[in-house]
Amino acid sequence: MSTHPIKKFTSENGKAVIGYEGYVYTLERKTDVKLIFRCQNRDCKGRCHTNTNSTMDVIVSAPTEHCYASKPDLVPVLELKNKIKLRVPETEESSSTILHSAMRSFPLDTADQLPESETLLRTSRRQHG
Repeated sequence: MSTHPIKKFTSENGKAVIGYEGYVYTLERKTDVKLIFRCQNRDCKGRCHTNTNSTMDVIVSAPTEHCYASKPDLVPVLELKNKIKLRVPETEESSSTILHSAMRSFPLDTADQLPESETLLRTSRRQHG
């Protein structure tokens, strides 16, 4: 089993999302013993299972095979977008201040995967309402 960390997010509609080994999974269903996540790419049959507690920190069965190569640079971009969306409701800061604050911790080696600044600012503005 890999020792990659599990990155946790929330989707646009409030569902649990995880990033693991360069793939992004959305919560498909819950059982009493595990959470079942499916690959975010709807054409892919990839699945992974985590423990049921709120930390979702243990992969209980190895992820199934995907139909495409992993995209490890995508996970930090999703983390950044999620950080922006979570920050907006809790502050009165301007969109550009929120964006610059979130960008401080963004890894430079994945900067080429970022959407344009205007797109990220629009994400923040949508959250402001």
